[in-house]
Formats: sequence, C-alpha cells, structure tokens
Amino acid sequence: MTLTKPYYPHAPIASIGALATCLGVPPKLLVDISNSIDRSYTKFLLPPKNGKEREVCEPKYELKRLQKRINSRILEKVQYPPYLQGGIKDRKSVRDYVQNSKIHAGSVFLISLDVRNFYPSVKAEYVFEVFSKLFKFPDDVAGILTSLVTLSGRLPQGACTSSYIANLIFFNSEYSLYNFLSSQGYSYSRLLDDIAISSQKIISQDDAVKLIKRVAAMCTKYGLKLNNKKTKTERSDDLSAEYKVTGVWVGHGVPKLRRKDRDYIRHLVYICEKEYSKCNSSEDYHSLWNRVSGQVSKLARFEHVQAEALRLRMKKILPIFDIKGRTKVQSEALKLLRRKDSLHSRIGVINKYNSVLNALGILSRTDKAVAKSLRRRLKEKYSNIPTKAEIWE
Repeated sequence: MTLTKPYYPHAPIASIGALATCLGVPPKLLVDISNSIDRSYTKFLLPPKNGKEREVCEPKYELKRLQKRINSRILEKVQYPPYLQGGIKDRKSVRDYVQNSKIHAGSVFLISLDVRNFYPSVKAEYVFEVFSKLFKFPDDVAGILTSLVTLSGRLPQGACTSSYIANLIFFNSEYSLYNFLSSQGYSYSRLLDDIAISSQKIISQDDAVKLIKRVAAMCTKYGLKLNNKKTKTERSDDLSAEYKVTGVWVGHGVPKLRRKDRDYIRHLVYICEKEYSKCNSSEDYHSLWNRVSGQVSKLARFEHVQAEALRLRMKKILPIFDIKGRTKVQSEALKLLRRKDSLHSRIGVINKYNSVLNALGILSRTDKAVAKSLRRRLKEKYSNIPTKAEIWE
C-alpha cells in the first residue's frame, strides 16, 4: 500500500530532558540556545536573483549542530510519501529533481505552480503543529523544537532543518489533495515550493483552474500563497511550450534534457578544451572546469549515451596549479602539520583538512612525490580526526 501521509513510526519524545538526551546535549544548553535564537544566526544577502536579493540566515556552530541532529535523529525518521521530492535524505530511493520529473514523464497536460516566498512565509504556529500533531510531542517539547528551527516566528532560509519542515508543513492536508487528484487520474508531486500536476489526457482550462484553486486553498490554510506569475498550464503537443518539471523536459516517456540543452553541455566541454590549451592553471580555468564537470554529471544523471565520452574528454583537460598555487597548497599543508592535536576536533580544522587533501589531489597531477608525502604525513597526524558527520550528528 502506497504511503499517502507523512508518518512518524516512533514513540513521542516525552520531555525536555528526553529531547536533550536524544540530541546529545545538556538540558540547560538546549534551553539556553532556544532562548537566544536571535543571536544564533549570521545574516547575509545573496546577490540578486530575478531582480531581488535574498536574505540567508546561517546558524552559528552550536545551533547548527543541534539542527543537524534534529534532522538525523528526528526529522529523517519520518516516512515520507512518494509525492514529496527534494530536501529529504532517503536511503531507499533518490528524491531529487530528476526523480520528481519521472512522476510526470509522458504526460500530455501539465500544471506548474510555485509557492510564493515559501520559507519566510511559513509561520512558527504551523511549525509547532508539525511537532505537536504529527510527532505527537507534548507542548513543551514541541515549543522548544519550534524555537530551534524558526527565527523571528518564521522558517529561516539557510537552516538545514527548513527543507524538512517545508516537506511536513502540509502534513494534515496535502494527503487529501493527493488522494483526490489520484482518484481523478492525475499525478501530483511537490519539490519544496515547486508543485506539479499532470494528466495523461488533455483537460479543459476550466478544469485546470479548478485544480489550481484546490492547491491555492491548501496553501491559504497555512497562510501561504501561490506565485501567480509562475503559474503555467501546458500541453505536450505545443512546440512552443517548455513542458518542464523542475527544469526537466517530461514530454517523453522518460525525463530528458532537450537537444538544445545537450548541445549546450557539449559546447561547454569544447570551450573548456580551448581554455585548457591557453592556460590550465588559472583560477578562472579551475572554476570553469568544475562548472562544466557538473554539467557533464547532470548528463550522466539522465544516463545519456554521450555522458561517458564527455567525461573522458574532461579527464584529459584536468586543471593544475601554477607555481604560486603549488606553493600555497604546500604552505597550507605544513600549517596543518604544525597544529596542536587538541584542535583536531574543531569544525574549522576538519574543513581545512578536507580542503587541503582535495588540493593535494590536484597537486599530484604535477608534483606526485610531494603530494604523496604531504598526504601521508597529514593522514598520520590526523588519523583520529572525526568526520563532519560525527561532529554534526
């Protein structure tokens, strides 16, 4: 039987003390952090996207550690229905933009919707309902968890818990919408703020409007609104239509990148080859190679026949370090070798250690013996260094 509603299969956490034990911190620290949330974030603005800056709130170390554990020890334990895609760690099946698009592949009519300003519009009162009604935690536990995952009464953009809460916010209504749509022969999915409804037959605009109103009504119940500017209805036989779900063309039986997108990726590889012949050690070339490699991986994600050939071409034009870059990597490695052992458990040291190991991989393309020696010495000195997962979770 297909799961249609998020389900938490464990006994509720019954007290603040039990919550502190679950998260691996003293109860006093848990309460202190929840009472000083406003001082537990660093705020910054992302560059304008579509003409509008976005505020991102990065949690500081202690809060971030708690949020990571709330994810791994509570929110990831939920069983999520298959129509929820994105922002979920699922060991049984991938939940990403490609898997989301598969739900609608081969359809002939598509409705695309977007929840306006999603995260900052989710109010703390509805987050509290997730913890109190879905998880069935007592009010004091639900209250402190709500404090730990919200900021100024809203869901912060930048907190690692926000995507899980976004998936759960409609827990008491979305399953009804899904069941209705399924009974009428429609396919439904949501990847955070992107909602898609598709049909294997052409439907009238009147019927499409009725479906959109149903989704809008669900959003309104939680104080949210659809972004009318991004609402679209499309037919697969309309050659002028994008007919995409989360950026993937779904007018065929399986999700695909359209030919112009595949051609663009091949052209990027060609550009990378040309830039390699000019200078393969500049910071700009390193950045270009990484960007193009990501696009080739995207092609591989769709199991396209040309992906492997493009991967081989990219391996022939790997970026290297110039003299300045080599000196910098060696200097960073030697600094790590001089650090006191007592500092090894700090997250900044762990990040630097991993970063230097990656850089030594690049250095080995030109100075194999030096890179091998430094890597061996670092691994010996940092043999007991914890992983980031061990620190956070």
